[in-house]
Formats: sequence, C-alpha cells, structure tokens
Amino acid sequence: MSSDHWKESPRQEPCNLCGGDDFRQLSSRDRKSQELITVACCQCGLVSHEQIPTDQELTDYYRHQYRHEYHQEYSPSAYRVVREWRRGGELVKMVQPFLAPTDRVLEIGSGIGCTVKQFELAGFASSGIEPGEGFCQYSREQLQASVKQASLGEMARHPQADLIMLVHVLEHLNRPLQALQHLGDLLTDGGQLYVEVPNFGLPHVAPSKLFHFAHIYNYSAATLTMLGQASGFEVEQALSGSQDRNLRILFRKSKEVEFHVDTAAYQQSIDAVTRHNVWSYHCRSSYLVDRVKTVWRHRQERRRAKEELASIVRACAGKAVSTGTRTEAA
Repeated sequence: MSSDHWKESPRQEPCNLCGGDDFRQLSSRDRKSQELITVACCQCGLVSHEQIPTDQELTDYYRHQYRHEYHQEYSPSAYRVVREWRRGGELVKMVQPFLAPTDRVLEIGSGIGCTVKQFELAGFASSGIEPGEGFCQYSREQLQASVKQASLGEMARHPQADLIMLVHVLEHLNRPLQALQHLGDLLTDGGQLYVEVPNFGLPHVAPSKLFHFAHIYNYSAATLTMLGQASGFEVEQALSGSQDRNLRILFRKSKEVEFHVDTAAYQQSIDAVTRHNVWSYHCRSSYLVDRVKTVWRHRQERRRAKEELASIVRACAGKAVSTGTRTEAA
C-alpha cells in the first residue's frame, strides 16, 4: 500500500529519534479495541503513540497498575518466575562471551529479578532497578536479588556498570533517545548495552493485538539501530536472526559513532503493518506449528512450576548465605 493512503497525523511533538514533524496514522485502536492512535514518522519510520504519555502518567501507571493490568499479577506466579528464570539463564549464556569476569552488570526494569540473580550466580557483580512494588519485593525477599525500587530518572549520572541490560523495557519509555543517553552516562568508557524489544518488522502478534498503551514505541531493526547511533552507541553484535520475534542487539558506548537516517525505514514500518490481516496471520503454517508447541510447553511448565520454583528459591538462598556476594543497586 502506498504511503498516500495513510491519514496525516496532527501530532505536534517532534519525533524523538530524528526530530521529524511529519507523521502518518497507522492505527486508531489498541489490542482491547479502545482508542489509541499510533503513528509512524515519515522521515525515519519510528512508530509510536500519537500522544506520548507524560513522566507522571507513566510513574503512576507502572507503580500501581501495569503488573496487574499486563500480567494480572501484583506478585509473580510460580509459572511466571520459572519462565523468567530460564530466560535469565539464556541471556547470561548469550551475553557472557562478550564480558570480562570483573564486569559489573546493571539491569534497568529488572521485573522479577531473575536475570539479575542469574548474572550473580554466574559470578558477576549484578544489580537492578524495578519500579513495580510487588515484583521488586519478590526479587529481594524470594530470590535474594540485589534490586532497588526505582526508575531510571532517579539514577545519578555517573559510571557504575560495564554492561546494562534493557530487556523489553525500551518500548515502554516515553523519551527513548534521552533514556539511552542517560544509560550512556551510567556506563564506563567502552561499556556495553544489551537491548531486547519485540520485533515490529515481523508478525510477532496478530494485527489486532499489535498496539497497546504500555508499548509507547515499536521498533524495527532499522529504527532500533538508528536510535542506538543517535544516543552514542555503535552495534557490537546483532544477537537475533532476521526471523526472530524479538530484536536483540548488543551496543557499545562510543565517541566515534555517526547517526544517519535510514531512508528505507519508513516503508519498512508500513510494510510491517500491512503484511498480514487477521486471517493470513493465523493461517500461516509456521504460526500453527508454533502455537501447538507453545500451548504444549506452557501446559507442561505450569504443571511443574511450583516444584521448580522451590528449587530456584533454595538455590538463590544458598548462594546468598554461602558467598555473601550480594551488591546493592546504585
């Protein structure tokens, strides 16, 4: 579909990535069929809400509503903890080859705290911050993880980590360029930033479920790379494949990186929205196979969750008692 078919947006706030002021509306509804206008910047292709939430709106939402609305949980279920524990272990294995044994790891938006604890168990000085009260409390009391209830804006701008983890967090931030610049101030010279976000360039969810309030921005590989460059980061390693549901990029802080607008990114964003309708998305053979596997796996994981959680909690408590290596979040 040609870009001429898209309604022009009256948005006044410039694009957070490139400063452009020309936007086209992609959608008027969220995943619950409630009003939520989503737009794309015609210059760089970055996809976002037409009306960007304020800092206070986000603070109130994430401290009191997000976990219940998004996961229907104030404190995490056994099933969720086990899933996040496994993902944390996978992240350590993925990133560890790029780290030195003495590197300090900081996770922003650490959720349950599983990744923070997995890095600690792997021998790293590891800490995190998490705005959600219930999940933060669980991190400290059950997993013995070094997690502080705080938001990025509350962190003093001085180097305190060699690696920062941003796992499914960047899409929730209202000023991503400024957030990454803030993270640059928290990193040592040449420090690394791991970013993982849903891959807007691929059909990771059904078209009707694509947009919702919590995800203020939607990133393709092109727009995420540009955002890193504009914030003072160069790509160290792309850790996801072209067909992965999530983008995974390891950036490195650099004074030499240059930012250039990828002129093909806007059309890529349009293509991502128009690639499928509800029927073509759900009728893909890859979707059907993946769905069956996912339902079966989740059913097995739920059945074993309580037993596995007990084992995880014992391992976390044993580490804290035997080594005393816990560190406080900055």
